[in-house]
Amino acid sequence: MRFYTGDEAGLIKAVDIDHKVSLLEAQSKAAKKVRADAKAKINAKPGEKVEIADNILSGVDVNNFSGSVSKERTVQQMITGSYENEQAFFVARKNGDIEALSKATGQSLYVYSEPDFTENISVKHKGKYINGRSYVGLGAGKEGFVSCSNMGEVRFQRFEDANSVGMMKLPVGVVKMRSHKDKFTLFAAGGHEQELSIWDAETACSGDSYLEPASEPLFRSQNVEDDWLGLRVPVWITDMQFLDSNTTNPQMVVSTGHKHIRIYDTKAQRRPVHSWEIGKNPILHTLASHVKPELFISDNLGNMQQLDLRNGKIVGSYKGIAGAVADMALSEDGKKVAEVGLDRFLRVYEADGMRRMLHRAYIKQRVTSVVWDWDVKDIDQIDIDRQETEDIWESMETLGKKPSKRKAK
Repeated sequence: MRFYTGDEAGLIKAVDIDHKVSLLEAQSKAAKKVRADAKAKINAKPGEKVEIADNILSGVDVNNFSGSVSKERTVQQMITGSYENEQAFFVARKNGDIEALSKATGQSLYVYSEPDFTENISVKHKGKYINGRSYVGLGAGKEGFVSCSNMGEVRFQRFEDANSVGMMKLPVGVVKMRSHKDKFTLFAAGGHEQELSIWDAETACSGDSYLEPASEPLFRSQNVEDDWLGLRVPVWITDMQFLDSNTTNPQMVVSTGHKHIRIYDTKAQRRPVHSWEIGKNPILHTLASHVKPELFISDNLGNMQQLDLRNGKIVGSYKGIAGAVADMALSEDGKKVAEVGLDRFLRVYEADGMRRMLHRAYIKQRVTSVVWDWDVKDIDQIDIDRQETEDIWESMETLGKKPSKRKAK
């Protein structure tokens, strides 16, 4: 299995993990390697250098795929897509660059730099100061990309013409923007005291400056009813996911900093059709399964859990995480889930069952994004032998019917 990670040092790394090597086996081999290195160092002659591998876990290979160390080029968003019929990664960086990287070579295919993105600002919003811009969402397709910053600045940029651009301004304090996987110009946004809103960038973005949207949103949610004391419930949307392929009236799931998971049916009503309070900490990140009605959630203390969207019940949790989770990714068959975060590790778990930690890789830098490469398949040797046997049989020529023997008189 292969993963691509983006980190705070501006690096994109390729992580290859041998699925046949379990974590227990890798740790056992690592302990033997540590003892062997220590013994070699003790027995080394004066002046003799003993090489010690950085990555001692067996079955794990971490390589620098693209970029060089630069705090100004911190990866803030990373998604997959295509650029001029070539598979690519789209990366939004701290310095304002939106970059397309070739998946095959890691070379830069396209770069757009947002003007004045790194200028010093000081904007007071809801009692707190925002001292700099950062990307909170990125969507890309064959024609162009849609980006959004925490200042509510949305850009719809086409690849073919640098002057073909549409821009719009949302309120300050956007926490998350997410684009639809089947139509990148359809995006949802929300944040501090900003209800969930769904927009079509092709109609809402216009002109070459950040002004009010040219059209009304396709959907804008309404806050839930007042609490039992008659007080207004504050709005703090931290993440959202599209739950279906419908681009006209999609269903959405939203997480909040007030420990809520809410499901919206945009065709039925503006208020959520389901609202559940989960755990004791703010929920910061979500990942919707494309196989089952499940949602993976993580909070600000490194707790990662699995939620059943049919009843709002927690069906399991994942242990061993030492820092806040920054991003999650799901395997193609939905049986495994990976997470990265502030503790600099990439971990792979069973999505269901015992939810054991299957693999682990140390990335060295604090990781901000992860992408699971579904093009790299996990094939066992048994499957390879079976396929080779089938190929041999299929390549054999088909002979005619064997002539029947004459019966003896």
